[in-house]
Amino acid sequence: MKKRIYIFFSILFFSLVSFGQETITDTTEMCKTLRKMVENDQMYRNGKILKDGKFGSKSTYSKKVKDSVWVLQRKLDDENTEKLIKLTKKYGWIPDERINCDKLNIWLIFRHSDKKYYNEIAEVIEKEHNAKRLNDFYYKLMSDHVTGKY
Repeated sequence: MKKRIYIFFSILFFSLVSFGQETITDTTEMCKTLRKMVENDQMYRNGKILKDGKFGSKSTYSKKVKDSVWVLQRKLDDENTEKLIKLTKKYGWIPDERINCDKLNIWLIFRHSDKKYYNEIAEVIEKEHNAKRLNDFYYKLMSDHVTGKY
């Protein structure tokens, strides 16, 4: 009897984990959305002001100018993080091959997120990793970041 109960709950749990994501009906639109988010992630990071020298270390721009650009980038980072958390909760982790959208690198969005999101990101990526929708490599990259192990 105990074995049957265990099997029942195991099947129920597997079903909830496996089917706990919605189908992405318009993969082209999702690809566009995620590409725009990745573009925004790099918007100011790749700009001259923040990229001058190695990570801006040899920048000729004043601290005030650099700080003001970082404020803009952090605003984009917050928007991206909130949106990616929402999308991941709804659809599960969205790897490139799932939507036929090469070289997305959406994991960067969570790597560039603010500390205020770390707990929520940790929960989301843990769930996705356990459900086998997020591979070990990307899970570790993001997990190390949000737990301070990097």
